[in-house]
Amino acid sequence: MSRVETLFLVHHCHTDIGYTHDPPVVWDLQERFLDDALDVAERSADADGDDAFRWTVETTMPLVRWLKHASSRQVARFQALERAGRIEVTAMPVNVTPLVDAAQLAEALDGLHALRRDYGFTVRHAMNCDVNGQNWTTPDVLLDADLRSFSMAINAHMGAVPMARPTAFWWEAPSGRKLLTLNGFHYQWGWRFGIGRDAEAFETAWWPRLDRHLDAIGYPLSTLLVQTTHPFGDNGTADPRLGAFVRDWNARGVAPRIVFATPSMWVEAALGEGTPLPTLRGDWTDFWNFGCGSSARETRLNRHSRARLRAADAFAAVSPPDAALERARARHRADAARHLLLWDEHTWGADLSISAPEADEAAGQWHHKAHHAYAARGLTLLLQRDALAALAARVPAAHSTDLVVFNPLPWPRVVEGPVSPHAYAPRGTPEDATADGAASEAPIPGMASACPAGLTSSHRRRCSGVIRLR
Repeated sequence: MSRVETLFLVHHCHTDIGYTHDPPVVWDLQERFLDDALDVAERSADADGDDAFRWTVETTMPLVRWLKHASSRQVARFQALERAGRIEVTAMPVNVTPLVDAAQLAEALDGLHALRRDYGFTVRHAMNCDVNGQNWTTPDVLLDADLRSFSMAINAHMGAVPMARPTAFWWEAPSGRKLLTLNGFHYQWGWRFGIGRDAEAFETAWWPRLDRHLDAIGYPLSTLLVQTTHPFGDNGTADPRLGAFVRDWNARGVAPRIVFATPSMWVEAALGEGTPLPTLRGDWTDFWNFGCGSSARETRLNRHSRARLRAADAFAAVSPPDAALERARARHRADAARHLLLWDEHTWGADLSISAPEADEAAGQWHHKAHHAYAARGLTLLLQRDALAALAARVPAAHSTDLVVFNPLPWPRVVEGPVSPHAYAPRGTPEDATADGAASEAPIPGMASACPAGLTSSHRRRCSGVIRLR
């Protein structure tokens, strides 16, 4: 028999941007789920014990949309339930794959400042579901965002479990700091165990089996976190039956005791036990990243777009004030970052993409997904173009065909490759800032060029079709 005495049941919708419905439908449904959660939580207001309904906001992007559209009364209801511990907001914007690097994740978590400052939300925990790994930089980024714990619920059907689960451990970041981390069960397993639907199955079949497993792997805690969703599955709303199930189960006095909980409640209980937990360091290997391998072109585009956005940020930072540039950045910078992030979000296909690949639903989900990669490309080209043109316009040119070439890396390098004809023989006229001549996408990865202008003699070459930089 394992040591587990208490099961902490965490209920959420599982955010899949697509999969069960086209993304425009999902975004709207996610807002409705929050309305439903408020109603269910308030209906159980008299329950103040283990059976009190609690809802976990798994991702913040749907919440931010809801906050923009909800009435002041709805927002006040949400704030009251959050303060009472009946709703917990967790930190991740969406369920992100390891395609997201440290800087991108840090920017994506910037929205937490507004949620804390403007709405008073206490955001302490981050969770990802259906994602099979994270980069080693993740714990540092989460700690920098003032988060103290992280949980994963990987999809073992699409990858491999890197260690026995459930496993609670301290994830040592590259900085040496440590983040309490849970490698938990799949996010739907509460329902599959029979919780909320079949007490007999949970008591006689699932719990004994689970208890033996916990004993076999040497699970060290007396508390266990189990996630659950609505019977609908992914993109499901609040299940109003769970509170009654927990109440009736606990009234029978059988093991384990179930607590309707939020992630931070389990963290408090786990830390309160004082049980030594192992320390692990390194990448959480992503054994399978869903569909990015079968959409290599768009994945490549998105990675180039991310580099291009950072180059545009660098150009803008060193350029003198420019009204047109500032207007473009105000209009498009956030959208570009959002499209980059949503390509790296974990949903690549509809739920019937394998069984019915020719169905409209499968094609629709793919086109919605691919749109993020191509939209990010277009917006980052625009931002780089405008920022580079603003910089190039202020660099003296010795000849009308001189190029300004920008190396965004912090070290010098030698690069050789063809220059696009559009760079040294642009359409339009040099004084026309709206023409292609204002800036161009360089054919050399990681470089950007603008014409006409020049830098120093060591960086400037006459445009003969090939450019070599030291």
